Amino acid sequence: MNRTLLLTAATGLLLAISGCKQATSEQSSQTTTPAQQADQNAWLLTNAPEGAVSITQARANGKEGDTVVIRGRIGGRHSPISADSPIFTIVDLGLDYCGQHDDDGCPTPWDYCCETKSTITNNSATVQLITENTVNPIAAGLEALDEVILIGTVGPRPTDEVFTIRATGIYLADG
Repeated sequence: MNRTLLLTAATGLLLAISGCKQATSEQSSQTTTPAQQADQNAWLLTNAPEGAVSITQARANGKEGDTVVIRGRIGGRHSPISADSPIFTIVDLGLDYCGQHDDDGCPTPWDYCCETKSTITNNSATVQLITENTVNPIAAGLEALDEVILIGTVGPRPTDEVFTIRATGIYLADG
């Protein structure tokens, strides 16, 4: 009987400790101040950077380490942007997304499925958002098909097909 009582008490204590830890973590995630939220999204620009060029211009002329300002549209893949990652893809505005001019009924127009893979590759860039904080671009208001202007540097280019931008600032052009 004492062993059963001791086991029940230990189980209850473990459940109580577990509940306290969960409540504490829930409280800390809910107590983000507006100043902390603004600091986390310091990469989100309130004014458009000047001198933006197209992705195709930047691809043709940009060399690793060059500072660039690029205008494009979030897209190019079925899931071009994620809440869990500071990496997303953008496509040149000169390339029409599926259904842009007529209603073709495409359920995922941001993936540019009406274009060939090589056309998408030649007109797109992979963007890595460089910040000191954890980034959730979707919570900050970015989503597929948004037009953005970003500032950053050209990343490493192991092949001609690979074009990456290490962005430090993004302006939501159509928001």
